[in-house]
Amino acid sequence: MPTVISRTEMLSGDTIQVTETRNVQRPLLASWFRAITLSTAMIALMAATGVALFWFPVKRISANVEINYNEGWNAYRAAMAARRIPLYGAPPLRFGVGTAYPPVSFHLIGWLGRPDTFVAVGRWISLLSLIAAGIFVALIVRCGGGSREAAIFSFFLYGICVALLRADRIGMDDPQLLGEALSAAGLYFYVRDPDSRRLLFVSALLFCLAGFTKHNLIAFPGAVAIDLLFRSWKAFVTWAGVLLVSTSLLTAVTLLVDGRYFLMHILGRGARTYSYHMAWSGYHHYAEMFQSLLVIATAWSLCRFRSRRVFVLALILSCGLAFLLAGGFGVDLNIFFNALAATVIACGIALSDVAAAIREWRSAEVDTNGALMFALFGITIMMFVPGQLRRDREKMRVLQVQEGEFNSAVALVKSRQGPALCESLLLCYEAGKPLEYEPFSVRALVATHILPEGDVLQLLKTRHFQTVQVALRSNEEKLSEEDLRASLTSDQALPDMERRFTPNFMKELLEDYRLSKRTSEMAIFSPQ
Repeated sequence: MPTVISRTEMLSGDTIQVTETRNVQRPLLASWFRAITLSTAMIALMAATGVALFWFPVKRISANVEINYNEGWNAYRAAMAARRIPLYGAPPLRFGVGTAYPPVSFHLIGWLGRPDTFVAVGRWISLLSLIAAGIFVALIVRCGGGSREAAIFSFFLYGICVALLRADRIGMDDPQLLGEALSAAGLYFYVRDPDSRRLLFVSALLFCLAGFTKHNLIAFPGAVAIDLLFRSWKAFVTWAGVLLVSTSLLTAVTLLVDGRYFLMHILGRGARTYSYHMAWSGYHHYAEMFQSLLVIATAWSLCRFRSRRVFVLALILSCGLAFLLAGGFGVDLNIFFNALAATVIACGIALSDVAAAIREWRSAEVDTNGALMFALFGITIMMFVPGQLRRDREKMRVLQVQEGEFNSAVALVKSRQGPALCESLLLCYEAGKPLEYEPFSVRALVATHILPEGDVLQLLKTRHFQTVQVALRSNEEKLSEEDLRASLTSDQALPDMERRFTPNFMKELLEDYRLSKRTSEMAIFSPQ
């Protein structure tokens, strides 16, 4: 921009004011800072926050530690799929050994990996699926009328919220996020053009694959089905027909390849108990953390139900389903991931709608998108980030020690002859032990009186298992052996004191077995 410079000159005793124009370049850095809008700054802040929150989970992918109880269980299933052993070829075994998930993720990991890499492959698939789900959330916001800035904002917001809700699910071997990505993709291809027959086909196929990855992902296809009933009966018949045919074909292939007891494994035997208190507790935790997002999404839904029906239906169905399922025994907060995606989508579109309304109301140029992003993320969600980063830093410090302890435990279990019972299923998997006893399912079967507890205790009395591993709580790490025995045999009266083994099991274990090895996270027992 040209700069005007004035100077005074003396000419023959007269004073003359001279004005000249010169091209004086402002410093490049100063010009660059002036060009940055609040929206750009907020998106940059969110990108930096996302990298910080994902740093430890990505680093942990290559570590030989158990991130979550499900990892070992999923590794056993992937190994079965790779060896072409039917996942549902026999009824669920007596001591809780069954395949409670659909088969897609197990065959995918079994095809991509090897027995020693199944867990790592599953972790990378989970991480990439989370990124893909975020991309589809952003694309849905864009198709729903959101601005480019709102779409990018939604992408980062979804990933950050997942990291704050359940950080251990990032880069963890589990099919949930793969199913979430497929479900979000199904919704995207529908909202991209609801009148396109080809995209209706694609949407239905993706929803089918999502259901055969994690069978509780029914909120988004339910929203699409209801929306189509209002829009066009012909389109509904087309979409529902493709969904029904593809589901039937995949079911037939599953029965042929993986066994005829598919539905018995998926539906279980009524072993899962239910608690409305647990459902409310889970929803309370979710709503407390993301109450600002829920308020905005709810207010926007009330205003836009007629014009944005499919998004409102997705929000209602996903939140309602998550609340109902959260009360099931052993259900984790990842059950709210689908509801979180719907909430972020609603907030992303609402952000654009409000920004557009403000721009129409004000004549001056204002970065309304940036101001709303700051209010939505910078003031509310950002307050939870420092605490999570602190927890990640603490885990990073002990990661190498935990890996060493886990490897030594694997070596011990592997060296011992005979069957092993591991609460850490990944421990038994890496030690090459067959899965004969699944602690979580057995506890549920005993609680619902489907399996007599005496049959379980008999396994210990007869010393059937030559090695038994029990997970320790964080407050048991530094206890003396006497205090540890007292803690292990506690009555587990409080919810946060419950174990995957019953009090009677723990008492019988300490009577018939002796402590062979102890680490910061586990205790390993062998027969007396």
